[in-house]
Formats: sequence, C-alpha cells, structure tokens
Amino acid sequence: MAKEYFSDLNYTLSNEDTRIEFELLPENAERVFSIAGSGARCLPLIARNPKNLDVIDMSVSQLYLCELRLQAMKTLTYEEYLFLLGYRGALQGGHDEGDNRMELYQRLKLSAEATQYWNDRVDGWKGKGFILLGRWESHFQKLGYLFRDVLQCDFSKVFAAQSLTEQIELYEKHWPKIRWNSFIRVAASEFVFNKYLYKGHFSGRSEHKTEERAPWQFIMEEFDRIFRTQLVRKNYFMQILFLGRIAYEEGLPLEAHEHVVAAVKKSKTEVRYLHGNLLEELPKHAYDFISLSDTISYLEQRDANQILQRLNPESKTGTQMVIRSFMRAPTLIDIKGWTELMDTNQWAQKIDGTGVYQFHIFKKN
Repeated sequence: MAKEYFSDLNYTLSNEDTRIEFELLPENAERVFSIAGSGARCLPLIARNPKNLDVIDMSVSQLYLCELRLQAMKTLTYEEYLFLLGYRGALQGGHDEGDNRMELYQRLKLSAEATQYWNDRVDGWKGKGFILLGRWESHFQKLGYLFRDVLQCDFSKVFAAQSLTEQIELYEKHWPKIRWNSFIRVAASEFVFNKYLYKGHFSGRSEHKTEERAPWQFIMEEFDRIFRTQLVRKNYFMQILFLGRIAYEEGLPLEAHEHVVAAVKKSKTEVRYLHGNLLEELPKHAYDFISLSDTISYLEQRDANQILQRLNPESKTGTQMVIRSFMRAPTLIDIKGWTELMDTNQWAQKIDGTGVYQFHIFKKN
C-alpha cells in the first residue's frame, strides 16, 4: 500500500458519505471493522451499538483524530462538541466568543500519545477547530477560493434553493459553465491530483485507472448529476467546496446530527485503534460488517482481487463488506462464497453525497 501518502493527517472531515454504512449496518452487531480516516465516517457506526469496533489506519495521526472525536462525543454536550470540532463558530473566522475550545479539549480523556500529538498542534486547531486541518480539506478549500474569489463565481443562488426543481432552474440559469468547465480541466487533471493531492499515489493516473473518463471529465459529469438529483444545501461536501463553509446546517454530516451523537454517548461499544495494514489485521477476527473506504484503490491488484478470500474463515453468513473505489475499481474480485449486491450498489451510488465513488457491496452466502 502507499505508505508515503498515508503518513500524516490527510483527512479531518470526511470525503465519504457515511450514510451508506450507517443504513447497512444492523443494530447490535458483534464485531465491526473499519478504516479510520478522519473518524467522521466510522464513528457514527457506534450509534448502531455494535459490541466491538476495530478501527485501523496506516497513519497514527488519523487514529489520534478518531480518538479525539470519540471522546468529544462521549464527554461534551452536543453544542460543545460541534464547537470543538469546528462545525460552529469556526468556519467564518473572526474572534471566537462563548465556549473556550482549549477548555473543552482539556476535559477529554485521551491517551498520553494522543494528548501529546494535539498539544503539539494547538496553534492549528485552537482557533477554528479540527474539521479543516487535513491535506484533503486544505486542497478543496483552495479550489473553492479560486472558484469564488479569483474566477468570481457566485454559487449562493443555487445553494439557496428550497426544492430540487428550483435548484435545477437556478443551476441552469446561474451556473458559470464556461469558467467552471475551463477551470476544472486544470484543477481536476491527472497531473494536479497526482502531484498536489495524492503525492504520487493517485489511483486515477492513466496507466492505473479503470475509469474510461479523464478525471476532469468524470468529476464534471458526476457533479452535474448531483446538482440535478440532490438538494445541495443538504450536502456538506458541496457546501465546503463551493461556499467555503457549511452555511446550511441541514447539510451537516451524520457525525454532527444530534440523534447520532446522543446514541454514541449511550453506546457500550468497545473501540480498538489499530495502527497497521488491513491485510494483516482483517484475518484475525470474524467480522459481521467491514467498511474498507476506498483503500482497495491503493492495493496491488492481486491483493484487491483476493480481499474477500483473505477474511477470517469463521466469517458468518450475512457478513457485509462495503468497498468504494475512485477511478480505479477492482477488476476480478474472487467472490467465491459471496454475492455482490448490485441493487445496493446502485442505491449507494444514487444517494452518495460526494459523487466520485463507485460502490462494491458484498454479502457472505
């Protein structure tokens, strides 16, 4: 796997829509396995009250962020939690009044290693919180700045729409098509993605990808689909990218929904943080539910194709695995003993808020 890319704080919000896993995970599962990422995708699964949740990442920084997120959910009030992370009182800039982020942080019971990590980075999160600290978020904030301030693109009218019909009408009338299309050809080119976002490990590079469309064409067409099929004021990813902030709280990701935070507080789930390679850890236990993010795109093809067969032989009937892929899908997965849920793939693709992933969802026979 691409260790160089997964060596620091890459994600601090969520570039994946966790509604997919949240809807698929049954209540009270015995053991769940998930890639950590920022924690914004995997930690809401605790609201389903699994007995065990194993969270893994090759970057220890991401695990420290997961630990902080979970402790904040468990310890703080809902409003304090939103403020600490940066969902409130952070995105607009300016002087913070009211809650003191350092005081809230000091109430969390973190491991010594996580405490030292975040103490060393206090200047980065004290003023605006944690959700926009990552490399991924920084990249898309810069793109959004270029859209709005350099190209003078005003997206506010489209995001103000109260219905899909109104949104489509405003989208067709006000979207700066020529400037957008010209810019995205450069900003979403293979060169830019590979050099500035993926540091040489872009799964969509020409000799590597399975998607026929060029990255810029893929994103242009998929974003067009989202603006015509989803109310974007309810989409945090689109708000961050095009507005530079979460202007409409109905677009908050699942981890910031009050009922999810309340359920996480009550849950007795035992969480383990694993620093290492998923191919080594997955076979150690029989899991009821496995969420692999888009890590399949970074595996060697032979490992990607054998991922289902690498699981613990005691995996139960009904076990589910959710895989995303971006520009590079697995080609010849050995599904012996498993069924790919094609209708579920289509459902996930339709409701996914990012618009950039293909889904491959499997169930043990």
